[in-house]
Amino acid sequence: MRPAGIKKNWFSRGFTLIELLVVIAIIAILIALLLPAVQQAREAARRTQCKNNLKQFGLALHNYHDVYNQFPNGKYGCVLDSGGAANSNSWRAFSVHTMILPYIEQAPLYASLDFNNLINAGTNNTVKNAKISAYKCPSDIQYSGTEPGNNYVCSGGPSLWWGVGITNEIGVFNYQRKVGMRDLTDGTSNTIAVSESTVGNNSAGTFDIKRSLVRAQPFPAFPQTFATQAQLNTYGTQCLGGTSNVHPHVRREWVNGIGGETVFNTLNGPNSPNPDCHECSGCSWYDSRGVWSARSLHTGGVQALLADGSVKFVSDNINLLTWQQAGAINDGAVLGEW
Repeated sequence: MRPAGIKKNWFSRGFTLIELLVVIAIIAILIALLLPAVQQAREAARRTQCKNNLKQFGLALHNYHDVYNQFPNGKYGCVLDSGGAANSNSWRAFSVHTMILPYIEQAPLYASLDFNNLINAGTNNTVKNAKISAYKCPSDIQYSGTEPGNNYVCSGGPSLWWGVGITNEIGVFNYQRKVGMRDLTDGTSNTIAVSESTVGNNSAGTFDIKRSLVRAQPFPAFPQTFATQAQLNTYGTQCLGGTSNVHPHVRREWVNGIGGETVFNTLNGPNSPNPDCHECSGCSWYDSRGVWSARSLHTGGVQALLADGSVKFVSDNINLLTWQQAGAINDGAVLGEW
């Protein structure tokens, strides 16, 4: 027995260093396992928001069509001079995005634009830089300049688009050819109207295939429409060799109705390894024939708005001819499932 008056000595036993390290290691492993799932959930939410933006774009296009019985031109105003040739202001014309502003709850912004002037005239400079969330995919970065950025581009089909002649304008949104529902003889559910692309990096010294355009690359024996994979790859290789002359301002403006800003073509497939590229050497903008691809930061493909208003996720691995035919409004191709 313990002598009276002597208390039992209770010892508090804590965690050892090894036990703490084991617990920390387990927590770190759990976080490492959980983090990708959280990131995937966030990207899924962003992708859903992007899809909703495209659906709203499609609804606006249909509302515009109900009023005017045609879709907007890919380029509105300043297109041709009195002799029918492209004039020097063609690169400063308004976009499809501008024309549908009243149908995406941006009527005050639309009313503030001066359509009797060029997009970069003093009367339009402030308005054209307004940021519109409906034109931005939340998965992409913000454009680093003062311009608002734009992630949704309208389809010129499998055509070089600029100055190719009206018979070679075979997309929903063209340089000068006007298109309505009546012209979509391949079916509205088989015709691409709008897709995604990524904004520029605003760095002329840094080439990024998703965020730069290569200039001054003439087309070698290239067709106006439906180029083959071999022809596109040959041109792509040529363009990759000219990356010392890049333009980093792609998709920076929603107001500008021009290839590389608000227009793309379905020549190269989605997220093509071939760069966006055009032939003009003296153009500081994109006022020449070119290839401008659909691109996104979504894994495995891009989202495309079809002319019937539905949105479809299109794999990077889609057959090139199928992708090109889906961009054409009346080539008579039967696509089936794609």
